[in-house]
Amino acid sequence: MPKTRGVVFDFDGTLTELTLDFGHLKEAVVDIARRYVPEETVRLLEGRFIIEMIYEIEAGLGDRGSEFKEEAFECLRILEVAASKGKAVYPYAREVLTRLREKGARIGIVTRTCLEVVKGVFPDVDAYAEAVVTREHLKEVKPHPGQIFAICDLLSIRPEEGILAGDHPTDVAAGIAAGMVTVGLLSGRTTRREFEAAGATFILDDIRGVLNVIS
Repeated sequence: MPKTRGVVFDFDGTLTELTLDFGHLKEAVVDIARRYVPEETVRLLEGRFIIEMIYEIEAGLGDRGSEFKEEAFECLRILEVAASKGKAVYPYAREVLTRLREKGARIGIVTRTCLEVVKGVFPDVDAYAEAVVTREHLKEVKPHPGQIFAICDLLSIRPEEGILAGDHPTDVAAGIAAGMVTVGLLSGRTTRREFEAAGATFILDDIRGVLNVIS
């Protein structure tokens, strides 16, 4: 493995407690979708992740696509911000990020959530991470590797020089697709067995363990 030049972290469940109710978020977006598309279309898209579902519905709506997308993402933003109220990053997060930087690693954050949540929960994020990529930056979010390539560009590292740490199989999938070493973190809701099935390089209890795996 090449020397680690960068460490990229997911946000919710990784640097901060996971408080999002994804079922509730999806239900709210589906309620909006029902005003734009037939019930059959909603059923066909039931297995999609929320963001991917929004873009797929937008693509099929023609002139009304932008209207739907804006309404759906605004609903998502409101619910995400509400779920993040009163939260902070884990008490050990700043120390871990500081120590990684002292070891020479560049630090990035990649998340499917909005920047407002990141800034609200981690107001001094810019003092600890050199780059943050959210869903507002580009359409292709995890598990697509687009966000990973984007953060690597911002950090001026090649994917194979970095580690991606996250609490969900989508993090692992995105990292693998980009060619990064991946760390599955048990600080969210994903089990060890699920991370093993996803192909995570390492499986750790939380981000403190990352200090022991960087080269």
